[in-house]
Amino acid sequence: MRVVAPFLWAVVGTVWALEEGNVGSLYDQHFPPLHANCTQSLIDLLLMRQEVQLKELKEEEKVSSGILREMADILTDIRGSLTLISTSSEAPCPGNFIKFGETCLYLARDTSVTWEAARDYCHGLGGDLAVFRDANAFAEALNYAKGSGLPNPAHIWVGGSDISLEGEWKWISGEDMPRGTPFWGGYNYVREPAGGLRENCANLFSGDGFLIHDVSCASKYIPLCQIKNT
Repeated sequence: MRVVAPFLWAVVGTVWALEEGNVGSLYDQHFPPLHANCTQSLIDLLLMRQEVQLKELKEEEKVSSGILREMADILTDIRGSLTLISTSSEAPCPGNFIKFGETCLYLARDTSVTWEAARDYCHGLGGDLAVFRDANAFAEALNYAKGSGLPNPAHIWVGGSDISLEGEWKWISGEDMPRGTPFWGGYNYVREPAGGLRENCANLFSGDGFLIHDVSCASKYIPLCQIKNT
């Protein structure tokens, strides 16, 4: 009984303390509020950490950009080296042939033969009569013919005909010849080819700016020989 009584008095004292609002004071004793200066310090610390992270990211970006620039420079050097190797590995045009793009051309200005004989002549030089797969190649051949100093009128054999089938003009390579401008010229206001069965072989005619005309294969003209520079 003597032990119980003091215990009860302690409980009663605790209840009185709670009723008088002493709970807040007990909480404050064990968990004091953050001081304003401490809160500001924590914010400053977080901001500093964020700044450090941003600086690190920027440094990484600089390093990455530098690596990319170095890789681009290396690739450019490799491409230049490959281009140089490719250019230097191309076989030079033989004899009197002149390089035009991927082909070598030779105008035998001192030779005058039929179309079939012109092919044989070019075969003897390792090539065949010239063909033009696009307007750029054709323009190069025209410039070559115009700068050759041939007398006017002049006719130059090229590798096109409709010998196999009338009206079906093909290069000797088996490809279809282009029709119309800027390849074929005109005669008496009529667009070539217009010779019918009498004219089955193609030539460049100086009187029409060396555009293509159809003529008799038995005519004797100058061969324009071609060798692929591959």
